[in-house]
Amino acid sequence: MEEGPEPQELMEQVEDNIHARHGEAAEARTSSAEHKARHMRSAITAAILAVLAALGSLLSGHAANDAILLQSKASDQWAYYQAKSTKGHLYEVNKTLVEAFMQMQQPKTAAAQLATGASKPLELLSKEIDSKMKGYDQEKKVVEDKATELSDESTHAFASHELYSFGVACFQIGIVLASVSILVESAPLYFMSVGGGIVGTILLLAGYFR
Repeated sequence: MEEGPEPQELMEQVEDNIHARHGEAAEARTSSAEHKARHMRSAITAAILAVLAALGSLLSGHAANDAILLQSKASDQWAYYQAKSTKGHLYEVNKTLVEAFMQMQQPKTAAAQLATGASKPLELLSKEIDSKMKGYDQEKKVVEDKATELSDESTHAFASHELYSFGVACFQIGIVLASVSILVESAPLYFMSVGGGIVGTILLLAGYFR
């Protein structure tokens, strides 16, 4: 008749089983904690990217509105410049006509000129026209500079709008990648989402400090 295991051996086996089960449970808890940590990390990253995307959208819309408004103001200034140019051309035509009348009425001798004084009003009119023309030239220069400045500001605002838009696109791509990395538990996808966020942040800063 075979003898059963000694009590000491039974206790050792029981202890070994207990330790093995505790080890498996600890590994399971560790693995579960790591999964939760990865999921939490990806979820937090997606949330941060969503906030940055919303900020970028606001900046993009504001820059686009500024570009449109500035372009409208520049168009008004160019229209004003054209009006000034038209009036200046009219004064040039008037001066040409006055000079033609002066030549037609010019006395043949100096004595006759002193006697009649017919050209005096035309000379005064010619000087007045010259003064008006110089004034319009100065006003045109001011208006032209203002219109050019507004056009440049509009172009600058539109360029910022484009950078913001590209940044928002990068954030949206990063959000998608972070979400997919949770589903498939892919570390490369997660790091790609972080890269998209970094690129989007750089574009936002470039647009803001442009």
